[in-house]
Amino acid sequence: MSLTEWLRARTDAELAELLRRRPDLALPAPPDLATLAGRLAVRTSVQRAVDGLDAFLLRILEALVLCGPETSLDELAGALHGTATLEQTEHAVADLTATGLIWGDAAALNVLPTVPDSLGRYPAGLGRPAAALVAHLPDTVLAPVLRNLGLPPASQPRAGRSVAEALGDPARVAALLDELEPAERDVLTRLAAGPPLGGLRSAAAGETPAHRLVTRGLLVPIDAQSVELPREIGLALREHPMGEVGPEPPNVELTVREPAELDRAGTTAVLETIRLVDALALAWTVQPPAQLRSGGVGVRDLRRTARELGVDEPTAALIAEVAAAAGLVNATHGVEPVYLPTPDYDVWLRRDTATRWSDIALAWLGMTRQPSLVSQRGDRDRLITVLGPDAERGTIPALRQQVFEALAQLPPGSAPRQRDGLLSRLSWQAPRRASGQRPLAEAVLAEADLLGFTAAGGLTGYSRTLLAGSRAVAEQVLTSALPEPVDYFLVQPDLTVVVPGPPTPELARDLAVAADLESTGGASVYRVTEASLRRALDSGRSASELAAFLSERSRTPIPQSMQYLIDDLSRRHGALRSGAASAYLRCDDESLLTRVVTDRNVAVLQLRRLAPTVVVTTAPVARVLDVLRQAGYAPAAEAADGEVVSLSGDAPRAPSRQPVRTVRSRTTNNSSQLGEIVTRIRSGDALTELSRTVPTIAQQIPGVTSAATMGVLRDAIRDARRIMLGVAEPDGTTTRHTMLPISMGGGFVRGQETGATGLRSFPLHRITAVHVMAQADDQGDEEDE
Repeated sequence: MSLTEWLRARTDAELAELLRRRPDLALPAPPDLATLAGRLAVRTSVQRAVDGLDAFLLRILEALVLCGPETSLDELAGALHGTATLEQTEHAVADLTATGLIWGDAAALNVLPTVPDSLGRYPAGLGRPAAALVAHLPDTVLAPVLRNLGLPPASQPRAGRSVAEALGDPARVAALLDELEPAERDVLTRLAAGPPLGGLRSAAAGETPAHRLVTRGLLVPIDAQSVELPREIGLALREHPMGEVGPEPPNVELTVREPAELDRAGTTAVLETIRLVDALALAWTVQPPAQLRSGGVGVRDLRRTARELGVDEPTAALIAEVAAAAGLVNATHGVEPVYLPTPDYDVWLRRDTATRWSDIALAWLGMTRQPSLVSQRGDRDRLITVLGPDAERGTIPALRQQVFEALAQLPPGSAPRQRDGLLSRLSWQAPRRASGQRPLAEAVLAEADLLGFTAAGGLTGYSRTLLAGSRAVAEQVLTSALPEPVDYFLVQPDLTVVVPGPPTPELARDLAVAADLESTGGASVYRVTEASLRRALDSGRSASELAAFLSERSRTPIPQSMQYLIDDLSRRHGALRSGAASAYLRCDDESLLTRVVTDRNVAVLQLRRLAPTVVVTTAPVARVLDVLRQAGYAPAAEAADGEVVSLSGDAPRAPSRQPVRTVRSRTTNNSSQLGEIVTRIRSGDALTELSRTVPTIAQQIPGVTSAATMGVLRDAIRDARRIMLGVAEPDGTTTRHTMLPISMGGGFVRGQETGATGLRSFPLHRITAVHVMAQADDQGDEEDE
């Protein structure tokens, strides 16, 4: 039985399952089963399927490769030596068969021809057979081996065959192993566990265990410094020839809580994530970081952002990357581009907390960037920057999905006691990807904790619902778990402001202007300082407005010291006034203005006195205000009529950008669509088979441009005979048509198709098969009509 015949014997449901597991086979849809059989064995497709196998399925596949073609199910189970029961082996074989990596029946199982190459040179960690290893050894290397094995002297190829036959005898191999010294056996045991390659240090023959094993034929040199353990020796040393890989994943020790408790714990990280995104947007509005020539944000700007957000640099990098993925920040398009919030950020601010978090969460799930790589060195030894091109990793969304699938398999409310347990399970689920993905998987778990997907390592209820595709329900679950936002605070005598819960958006924005955030959590703590109050006055608020805000929102009396601080600062604020001259500075107090003009700290402004109470400068107003404030003064900006104004205006914004959406596969798992593809494949295959079996006057004409094809069509038109055409459609499938041809010209054949109204035409270059129907078939068609 060939692979095509085996596919033909599969049911439609089994073929649809094959296409679901290996969607690349259906891009585009194969025209028939022979084409599908060819695609099954394409190396890249096979490699992708092999890399997705768990450890047990991978070991079953390796065992089949080692057993050879036409292996029965009983032989395969015997090769596993009790590692799995016959029933477990049968289930694994059915799984591999459904994936299309093996084919055949229980009496004769075969692997695809490209599977051995995809598995690598050493399946199950075993070396190559002795016959393959010794076939090319020189006679000088084989001579001591023959002598130690008690074989007569010989030269290649006879010597190689003799050594291979000796090592293929299990009894003889067991006797050789019994004669080994402990150091020699230890070398073989380590190589038998895999991989079977070892080093051969430079030393005189016989001085090291490895050299002695080479002379006995138990190790085979493959170059001047490397040796390989023959497969026969590895199998003899192993208690379980295929290794001790069970059909079940490693157990994960769990800590169990109430699901509602886990949700409440996760909301703390949710609120902190939203606060950090707000703080990032505010910080980048006030002082936008410049975009590097190579793209991204520089190291100094990242360090400054982390300091302003009160977090470490990796967390700041994560927040920046997620905000950009959600379309909340973007680079401007000017000559010197900088990063600023987008207009979508202003829309996002007005949404409720659950919606804001789900926007961020879905953007993180779908983005192809890995923030944990920031500040590391890339492939070209170039520093990876925030929002730079080198942080792109196309496989990261699939890895996040794999991590969350492993977490979703745990009971609700449970969390791994140790992260290593979950990572071990992930390694078991995809061992061929584990070595390179373990650091990234650890980073994904850490980011999930920071963003609120998980709490104490366990998947929260709202995250489970969001990952299942129900965003609206997830937002409802999150809303019910979030504490009620508060619109008040408690002012303490030490000038700290305690918000006993998540503040409302309005309260948070007002507090961010008048106070500095010190700590977050279940309650937020702000501190009122002279600098924070000056910031509020600079934004256009008056002393009376500040006092009214504090008294209206506070559930405790306002300390007298705070009222004194506000009054004192308001008296001093605006004593110096700056306007556009480029800028001017005026003050009714001549002595204060004289002190400013002579102050070395403001010499950079190059102030020039025009009158006892007025000086001018070429610096812009914003620059004048910044320098004077840094020098310890409290200036204010004024309009042309002398009124104090705020220079903030509308916050600058970057162009909007499309937020990242969760990546979807190009093919669908919809059963109806898969069934349609299978039906088309069956139809194309039936056409191919019919071309070999339908009685014809003329033989099948391969190719669409041959003179014979044209001749058959002309004869059918002249004799008014019905024909069957195979036509290649634009999507790659083949359709079958029965028609009475009437004319041919201009690259088309035209005629009346059976069962259709009106004339049909088909391009000659798309015709894949032409058959003139036999007289009996022709008459039958006429009777049907």
